[in-house]
Amino acid sequence: MLQKSNCLVLALVCSGFLLALVSADEEEVSMTVDEVVELIEPFGDGCTPKPARENIVELILNKEDPKKESKCFRHCMLEQFELMPEGQLQFNEDKTIEMMNMMFPDREDDGRRIIKKCNELLKAEQDKCEAAHGISMCMLREMRSSGFKIPEVKQ
Repeated sequence: MLQKSNCLVLALVCSGFLLALVSADEEEVSMTVDEVVELIEPFGDGCTPKPARENIVELILNKEDPKKESKCFRHCMLEQFELMPEGQLQFNEDKTIEMMNMMFPDREDDGRRIIKKCNELLKAEQDKCEAAHGISMCMLREMRSSGFKIPEVKQ
């Protein structure tokens, strides 16, 4: 069974804001891209299409315009963590807030505002992979602009 911190890392990776992976000079836990790839790779086994390493790396690095397979892997992981439930094209607000509160317990109102804004922004998107990627990237941008401390992943 995965440790709670590893589950959080995975949830954060798939939702687009990689909070638990910071540089070694920070007080937080630090992981390399290769370590995160190794952690995430097994979650691709149940995804269609099964992601290649390149797709996992694009996800971890939050590439703005990744390959379609990378976007679909993001959707698959979001679905596995119930952040974007099966058959839905938007983030589940309560589940996403629950996850965000683990890292930012004093920012729930900001988190709800961001989730609502990003879900609304992409409400017309009908492709599940594009919706998952678009909402995730919107949330990442909005969190950064709202002063959430979101570290960059170093390669």
